[in-house]
Amino acid sequence: MKITSIRMMRLWGPRNHGVGGGTAKIARVVVRVDTDSGIYGLGECDDFMGVRQGIAYLDEYFRGRDPFSINAIVSEMLYGTQAPNPAGAPRGPMGKNNINAVSMCSPTATPWGPVVWAASGVEIALCDLLGKALKTPAYNLLGGKFRDHARVYLDRSSPDDITDLGAWEKMAAETVASGFTQMKFDIDFMATECVQDVWNRSLSLRQINRIVERLTVVRQATGPDFEICVDCHMQYNIPDAIRVAQALAPLQLLWLEDPTPITNPDSCAQVRAKSPVPICIGEMFIAEQFRLFVDAGACDVLHPDVMFCGGMHELRRIADFAELNHLPVAFHGNGGALATIAAAHVGVASRNFLGLEYHFIETPWIGGFVRRDVPLFRDGQVVMTDAPGLGVELDREVCRQHLAPGESLFD
Repeated sequence: MKITSIRMMRLWGPRNHGVGGGTAKIARVVVRVDTDSGIYGLGECDDFMGVRQGIAYLDEYFRGRDPFSINAIVSEMLYGTQAPNPAGAPRGPMGKNNINAVSMCSPTATPWGPVVWAASGVEIALCDLLGKALKTPAYNLLGGKFRDHARVYLDRSSPDDITDLGAWEKMAAETVASGFTQMKFDIDFMATECVQDVWNRSLSLRQINRIVERLTVVRQATGPDFEICVDCHMQYNIPDAIRVAQALAPLQLLWLEDPTPITNPDSCAQVRAKSPVPICIGEMFIAEQFRLFVDAGACDVLHPDVMFCGGMHELRRIADFAELNHLPVAFHGNGGALATIAAAHVGVASRNFLGLEYHFIETPWIGGFVRRDVPLFRDGQVVMTDAPGLGVELDREVCRQHLAPGESLFD
């Protein structure tokens, strides 16, 4: 079996509740890997700058390769190989667009950023393809499952009107009633009316007090046993990240996420040393970056994303590394239905898995552009089936309704 093409389809539509509330537009990039046997696989990428260019490169570079060589394909894309390079590795300009092949390293000379984001979507599609070819669920490619379902936590960001305590209470109560057992809010959007200087990495006492007040309403609405976590989006300086963590300690949060800029494990380690709330990091990391933060004692929970770390096998590798260090993993989830299901396959196959994030509960089309034998969520979880691969097919009507300008459905 050989890869014959790697194609992409961009979907575009409304986001009914965006970061910080309100409505927005959002895109999803669906990847399809085709083979000469007629078997194909589906994956998903985020629509970040450079991703579609990366997929176009992968299409040219890996045509004719064995789709069973998943780890080798991802490793070659991220790190390159030594000369004389693998058999079949192209040289010089490729295809009608004359994309230049790079064999000694990644095509961007680094293993992070657009190159790994594109490779992640292709790797997900290859896992789907292999599962179909072997007639087994993708989780069996990872050694089988520990559990039959993957817990999901909802990212709610904030209500539209952050000053309305009733809106916080309503959002929390609705999440509990819908069957979920964990949710997350965004510190940097919880009290924006208190921000005096958008350039400063500080949190004023007034801002911290409003954050505590609003999350206290959430805690009262959910009850004492519901898991709540918060995200700082890498915004704050060390002392103020510590101060907000200490102020939130009575609420028994599951974690405080990305409190400081993520380029420096030492600053995050300083926050962790004085924070009464566990520190969660890593949504944009590859495996090597997690190693740096774990070695620095900078985190309590590892938080990789299947669309940003290199795909399903890399996600599992990060989970195993965390387990060796007796740390839990939760999976950041910036994807729609397809990436969510892919991450769930890894979650059920990982001993130390806490849960999987989902951002788009208010936006049905993002959870509906693929179909499976069971609903996407049941009682706050992704339920696994024994369908081969990821167990999904495109809902062509939903995709047709949300095709971005200039795009067409896969034939």
